[in-house]
Amino acid sequence: MRIQTTRKVVITEQPEPDDVFVYVGWSGPTDDPQVRRTMSTRYMPITEYQACVDWAVGMADQMAHPLYVVPLNHRDILCTSRFDPMRAAIQGMNDQERGEMRQVVVTTCCEVMRDCDDPEIRADMFDVLRKLKVKYES
Repeated sequence: MRIQTTRKVVITEQPEPDDVFVYVGWSGPTDDPQVRRTMSTRYMPITEYQACVDWAVGMADQMAHPLYVVPLNHRDILCTSRFDPMRAAIQGMNDQERGEMRQVVVTTCCEVMRDCDDPEIRADMFDVLRKLKVKYES
């Protein structure tokens, strides 16, 4: 889908049900006028899709080239190299760092299960906790 602004365009696709992340990407100049570099926002939860579209539309006229709002699904994560830097960082963690990251994931899943109104999302968080073998203790 193309969203025309006053001077530029934002290009995106509607998120699919299996999309989990979204980011905004664009290109800009380098020292060599024949070469452009790519830049992007951080990966955000797909629930931020509309906020990303709104931001891109608001910024588009200030950019030299189009902005792209890109939803990502699990295939994008597993079958492309775009997440290799994150994989490498996780593989390089020591036991304490991995434990701290696991605790953040567990805490986040519990908070989502407690606060989210969407039963599908709560069920997904429960599945993550089960896969992590988290046990409930009262």
